Amino acid sequence: MVALAIACRPARLAFVRADEIDQTKALKIEAAYLYNFGKFIEWPSASFKTNEAPFVIGVLGEDPFGDILDSTVSSKTLQGHAIKIRRLRWNHADRSALVKCHILYICRSEQARLREILAAIHGDPVLAVSSLRDFASLGGMIGLVLEDGHIVFEVNLSALHKSTLKTSSKLLNLARIVEPDHDERR
Repeated sequence: MVALAIACRPARLAFVRADEIDQTKALKIEAAYLYNFGKFIEWPSASFKTNEAPFVIGVLGEDPFGDILDSTVSSKTLQGHAIKIRRLRWNHADRSALVKCHILYICRSEQARLREILAAIHGDPVLAVSSLRDFASLGGMIGLVLEDGHIVFEVNLSALHKSTLKTSSKLLNLARIVEPDHDERR
């Protein structure tokens, strides 16, 4: 019975009430979203140099996850590739580290550099995700938002279309589609 309850838990991740959410639970939900986004986005084959190349999830800034993200993806694969987590610090001279990520989670510590970071990955097949306020409307691809007691996600289709990523209609059906702020349109 306990095993069944644990097995069913991931299915209700998106329906956790606000009064149930503490920091650890919220981070577990966000980690699960990061993993699951990798199932519903298609990267160009050139994104992987070899069949053995890892699927890279980058965490840019002061990592809020600790070992939560690592344990979420432990021994799992995405797109047929083993998953590797890379913790990154912003260095505008090292754009190459950012574009080697398939998913880039931009931490709250990077709020002041957001425009610069998004410009650095603009047009590359890097899925930019964050829980920063208004992330998707500011030019990010997927924003994680606490709303009415649930963690939901917003998708900026314009930002996704500028990359070479293909998004599943299943993912889009679950998302709230947002328009970029006027200043962010290119």
